[in-house]
Amino acid sequence: MPIADPGELVAAFKKSGEFDKLRRELLADSQRSSEFNAFKTRIEELARERMESMESGQLAYMTPEMLHKELMHQVNRFPVVERFASEVPMLSEGAFKDGIRTSIQRILRDDRGQNDPPPPDLVAPGEAAPSQQSILVLPTASVKEGEEAPVAPVLPTQESIVVPLVPRGSSAEPPQLPDGKKMDAIDPAPLTSAAPDDPVPTSPAS
Repeated sequence: MPIADPGELVAAFKKSGEFDKLRRELLADSQRSSEFNAFKTRIEELARERMESMESGQLAYMTPEMLHKELMHQVNRFPVVERFASEVPMLSEGAFKDGIRTSIQRILRDDRGQNDPPPPDLVAPGEAAPSQQSILVLPTASVKEGEEAPVAPVLPTQESIVVPLVPRGSSAEPPQLPDGKKMDAIDPAPLTSAAPDDPVPTSPAS
């Protein structure tokens, strides 16, 4: 059944083990706090005052659970715990809140059957992570057992043909191709500058 209200979300958060993990981390962080010794001393003073105010006969008939409940009631009369919790460094850090938000989002995605998004360092800025439908898979030729993989065909090399230039006015025999056919000689004169004895065109006199 999907999560429908905050109460179910809190229950799923505790069931996932994240609540116990955060509680252990908070306890370890608070014990390293410079205010922890003063907090512990104040709790002991409140508990001692309550036990001294109670009659000895009353204590004899109280079970450990009842005594613990009575002492907790005495401590809760004073804002000792709230004051100490406000001074725990871990509770004021942004990473603590971000960790809770990430855990809740993961629980909601699992509840809806959604996959976790890829890590930010694996996705280029401005690009979305590729889905399975957008990945192009190229087909590969399968090779049966006992057969050799196909080899790409090798094209035959072609013999290069060098066409010699025929000097102007020469009656040399045209070159022949490898198959015995003749081809016309190429006169380089049109491709070069005018010869010295050729007339140079001039513009008509004005």
